[in-house]
Amino acid sequence: MKTIKGRFPFTPFSQKQLQVLSWWANDKLKDYEAIICDGSVRAGKTVVMSLSYVLWSMTQFDGQQFGMAGKTIGSFRRNVLRPLRSMLESEGYLIRDSRSDNMLTISKNGHTNYYFIFGGKDEASQDLVQGITLAG
Repeated sequence: MKTIKGRFPFTPFSQKQLQVLSWWANDKLKDYEAIICDGSVRAGKTVVMSLSYVLWSMTQFDGQQFGMAGKTIGSFRRNVLRPLRSMLESEGYLIRDSRSDNMLTISKNGHTNYYFIFGGKDEASQDLVQGITLAG
């Protein structure tokens, strides 16, 4: 049975979410090195931050490595990657998931970047990231 992928059911973004989605294109904010979102549970922070991170990296870089992390790789895949993948695919991005390497290859319009997935449940988790060169 073939699964037909549809468009992600985006709901209208709030003004704050729109600012997060395009901070790198804003003359007042583009030189910032980080953004922080806080707010109540289920406010859309994870969705907008993960989407913004990939949109930023795909518009600013090509052929680079990036890191993404959750408490565990499993929780990242469940809570971040599943909706992120759906959003990106609905916008025409091609995503290849190498589960053995915990690496995503994301491509669109001739640009390709690589995203390593890390778990970060304790202090020892830094050892997994140490030594890798990441653009973001």
